Amino acid sequence: MLASEAVDLIKRLKGTASLKVTLQDGTERPVAMPKAGNRWSRVIQILDSLLWVSIECLDKDGRLVGPAIEDADGLSEDPDEEAPGNAQLARVLMDVMRTTMKETRLMFDAQLRGQAELMSTMTEGMRQVSDAYRQALQVQAANLMAPPSADGERGPEMMQMLQMAMALMNRPPAPQIPPKKEG
Repeated sequence: MLASEAVDLIKRLKGTASLKVTLQDGTERPVAMPKAGNRWSRVIQILDSLLWVSIECLDKDGRLVGPAIEDADGLSEDPDEEAPGNAQLARVLMDVMRTTMKETRLMFDAQLRGQAELMSTMTEGMRQVSDAYRQALQVQAANLMAPPSADGERGPEMMQMLQMAMALMNRPPAPQIPPKKEG
């Protein structure tokens, strides 16, 4: 039933001071009747804005003035019949949810790849530190095993080799000579 049809029925009932509107979700909502101006057009606007199933007309003391106005069209079993936009809205919401879930999954995958690369880099760094430590221990063990020299020092050759290796590691790179230009 249209709101204008309901207002035509309300007009016939004398002494209506307010309305008690039952919405489709079962809640009741009081609606005060405008006293002056475009009284009936404002009531139509109010009823059009609500998804109502019945209207009760009440007098100023809150007593029922006449029979309740039922909206037989609004009592459909299928929600798509009640509001054709519901199915479209549901489709739009599902598309938004799918897109959001896809983007969330892609972000999660990117984070996992980043963490895997970080762990791989950290593992490689730890392996290199371990190798360097192992080599240092081997050099120290070789130095301790070397026979003492004539002056009583242990393994001067080994120490010289170690000092040379350290000097080579701390030395700046050799300057590059640009190739000769032909012509």
